[in-house]
Amino acid sequence: MKQIYLLRHAQSEWKSFNQKDFDRPLARKGIEEANKISHYCKSHSILVDKILCSTAERTKQTFDICSDGLNHPITKAVYTDKLYFAGPDEIVKLIQSLSESIFSVFIIGHNPSMQMLIDAISNNHYIKYSTCGLAEILVESSWKDLSLKKCKLKSFIQPEEL
Repeated sequence: MKQIYLLRHAQSEWKSFNQKDFDRPLARKGIEEANKISHYCKSHSILVDKILCSTAERTKQTFDICSDGLNHPITKAVYTDKLYFAGPDEIVKLIQSLSESIFSVFIIGHNPSMQMLIDAISNNHYIKYSTCGLAEILVESSWKDLSLKKCKLKSFIQPEEL
């Protein structure tokens, strides 16, 4: 059994309307959200083999905070521009390209991509993906055979529940 963890970045700052969306940092509330998810990951012994993170500032900051709870060095993460504008098909292709020796992947990205991906691979349309929401999805096939509607949502955690 393989696992996919999907984390939407924490709440970002909107103080400057002149700032590019890509460069927006986390808001104070976002830092609190990421700390809650980090503590959740640590207390639930979530271990991951691979981290894929968008290169946007808010996603990198979210992972920087959460990396402690995952016991995963920041320097070992794979940062990719592909996750910034990626749709579900592109993220599925990234997952399908993973080595079969990897059993769990943790992806830090954006909405609407995270929402669309969870809807596409697990057939769970009832989730509203809040900032710093964390989904755990079980995959019973190989990565290369990952297909739509064939995965199972094991859990979905939002910082306000913690």
